[in-house]
Amino acid sequence: MFFLESPADEVSPGHRNAIVTVLVGQAYVETWRVMCEANWRAYAERWGFDLIVIAHLPDASPRGRGRSPAWQKLLVLDQPWSGVYERIVWIDADIVIAAHAPDILREVPDPAKVGASLSGAQFSEAEKHIYFERLHNLVVEPQLAPLAWRFTEENGFSESEIDGEGAPMLNTGVLVMSPQHHNGLLLEIYASESASRLYEQPLLSREIHRAGLLVPITPRFNWVIHERRILDFAEIETVEHPEVWRLINHLRNELSKAYFLHFAGSMSIMQHLAHLSQETGEPWWKAQRPASA
Repeated sequence: MFFLESPADEVSPGHRNAIVTVLVGQAYVETWRVMCEANWRAYAERWGFDLIVIAHLPDASPRGRGRSPAWQKLLVLDQPWSGVYERIVWIDADIVIAAHAPDILREVPDPAKVGASLSGAQFSEAEKHIYFERLHNLVVEPQLAPLAWRFTEENGFSESEIDGEGAPMLNTGVLVMSPQHHNGLLLEIYASESASRLYEQPLLSREIHRAGLLVPITPRFNWVIHERRILDFAEIETVEHPEVWRLINHLRNELSKAYFLHFAGSMSIMQHLAHLSQETGEPWWKAQRPASA
């Protein structure tokens, strides 16, 4: 593994492909070390990836520091070492990789294409309907449910003051990319501005769609727990809730279904699980409920 704490740190490639993430802040580094490092290392070794953790901002300018770190993923193909790799798989640092996860590159055989999951792809039409109602505290007639979900996606684009041009909203927490084919596009997107709460996601979704680059990959490679919590555990809003162990047991089951389990929007849960692992000395998915809990 290459842990790059400054732009001066070097990478000595050992494989044709790499997994890359950016970690910003000591709290996030510590959580990633506990929750992710071992399973990411195992996955990289199993499928022949170099693992590169960028523990600094690739763009440390005032503009770079003034934006969400989510934007920094658009710069990973432009690093001094990036060009030696045939493929780079971006993975958000709040993702746990399951032991049974297959090689993600099999999902995107053409290096000229970009692999990404569609937002909401892990849910049935009925679950999307329920999620929309709970999120907005509304009652939606069943025949209007598809329109309501499309409204949610289009609203993500309109918040950014861009025309989505019919593009699907992508979950950009996992991206299969090629430095040779996609660096220019990502740099163009990074140069753009967006005030959206979704950061780079709407622009990246539109531009990948516009360029005809998208290969949708199974949502098991980007299995998000936040929406699942709203669907199944709406009453458990914090880790202090007395029934939080019901949620933990549920997440064990979600990990068994997922390839990559994504804690987007649920960092407090991820940090709670990290503390649990440290206290018990074993991975959170093996931890037993204390008698006092």
